[in-house]
Amino acid sequence: MMFKTHLAFGFLVGLFLIQLFNPSNQILFITLVVIASVLPDIDHPDSKIGKNIKIIGYLFEHRGFFHSVFAIILFTFPVYYFLKSYILGFAVLAGYASHLIADCISIKGIMPLHPISRLKIRGFIRTNSSIEYLIFISLIILDVIKLIRL
Repeated sequence: MMFKTHLAFGFLVGLFLIQLFNPSNQILFITLVVIASVLPDIDHPDSKIGKNIKIIGYLFEHRGFFHSVFAIILFTFPVYYFLKSYILGFAVLAGYASHLIADCISIKGIMPLHPISRLKIRGFIRTNSSIEYLIFISLIILDVIKLIRL
């Protein structure tokens, strides 16, 4: 999926979770969800986030470890531990998971248990295709509707 699709989906997930958890700092909560929603692509040297930390893209295969459930723990636990907040830790978990869920429907898919297993979950949508653009536009519309109804 494209960077902007991950942002739009992460934002939508964050909006639903704000209603569910009612965090004391909603701006920090939604910011963590959205940042975490693009974080898995740190393993691609040409991605918006990976091009700033190219070494990770050279050391790890794209859609390998950083697209696994183990990476969710790697990023979630420090947020919980240092900020002493289950809610903010969950914001990172939810944003990161939203990225993995979105990539599951792409043709390239993900290996959710990498490096233990190379089993792939994949869908039928090509990244940067007209179908993804329709999904992106739909997500933006849903984001706006959800914002209006908050």
